[in-house]
Amino acid sequence: MRSATLLAVPVLLVLIAGCGEQRGPTVYVLDGEQTVELKASVTPAKVAPGGQVVLHVERRSTGPWKKVGRNELKPGQCWVYRPPVEVEPEVAHDVQWAVQPENALEFHSEYQLDQSRVATVRASGKISVIPVSKVKCEEGRVVEGTPVEIDAT
Repeated sequence: MRSATLLAVPVLLVLIAGCGEQRGPTVYVLDGEQTVELKASVTPAKVAPGGQVVLHVERRSTGPWKKVGRNELKPGQCWVYRPPVEVEPEVAHDVQWAVQPENALEFHSEYQLDQSRVATVRASGKISVIPVSKVKCEEGRVVEGTPVEIDAT
């Protein structure tokens, strides 16, 4: 009897684990154009050449997402299980960066837990940095954020 109880415990745990979030028969598709804003900042804003800076970006996205049945999807149509959150407080590691002058920053490849982006200054003078992000479910569309300046003197 005791061995039957011991065997039932793993089976029960597997069944309970399967009761987590279920992917239902409906998903969300974009039903128009989104508004996406990127707000960048840098710390410190003034640093000597060879010093490090930390880049930050907040992404705000709003758009019309429509709930549809999975059977209504067109081949290749972009869809998500849930509409994107409106505010992502830190996405610096998830965007591309336009830097002027070119190669003035060397971006570190190490992932930061807070999703900021660390870079080493490789030039002197004023450096302009602009975050650039693809827009979810809008093929080929990118947005540029607010430029930030680094004073490398």
